[in-house]
Amino acid sequence: MKKLKAAVIATFVTAGAALSSSAHAALDATQVTAIQTEVLGDVSTAVGAGFAVLAVSLASSIGFSLVGRFISKGANGG
Repeated sequence: MKKLKAAVIATFVTAGAALSSSAHAALDATQVTAIQTEVLGDVSTAVGAGFAVLAVSLASSIGFSLVGRFISKGANGG
């Protein structure tokens, strides 16, 4: 049973290594550069969206704080 299990594992490892090497060989420099360009474009879009959300969140927080102070001072008469 152990020999059968070892043989099955060895078969999968060998097949995985063969597929891995052929997959790496299939990518040339042009394709890698194209993928890199697309990923960097997506990252810059995500970073821009993140900063927009951060700005809105910060502005809301500051705005509510100022409104709270205004109401507090108005209620205290000062």
